[in-house]
Amino acid sequence: MKPRKARNRMLVFRSMFKSKLLVLLLILCFFDALFTDIGLQLAFIQEANPFIRHLYEWHIIAYYLVKLIFPLALMLIYPYIRQKLWVQPCLTLTVIVYAAVNVYHFVWLSYGLTYVAGSA
Repeated sequence: MKPRKARNRMLVFRSMFKSKLLVLLLILCFFDALFTDIGLQLAFIQEANPFIRHLYEWHIIAYYLVKLIFPLALMLIYPYIRQKLWVQPCLTLTVIVYAAVNVYHFVWLSYGLTYVAGSA
């Protein structure tokens, strides 16, 4: 029985990473969290979401876990919902939005670091 369970777990794990869009979403979510963390640490920005701000102030690991739990949960359920007509367009839109957010983070981070370097 044990080898079968292990094989099933491996199949679930592999299916989580089959969708390139989901992997890209996970990466974008991680960099969104990282850029926000850097911006908060350098006092370039303030977190507008009160729940995320509280989490961030409480424990940095909790902040990262919450930021990454949703794409990871989506990766787990994706094999069961991928055939639905609405899933792919919603996933594509979400990746586009997160890509735009990351570009925005990169721009303000670049300007902020340039400003700090210029005033030093």
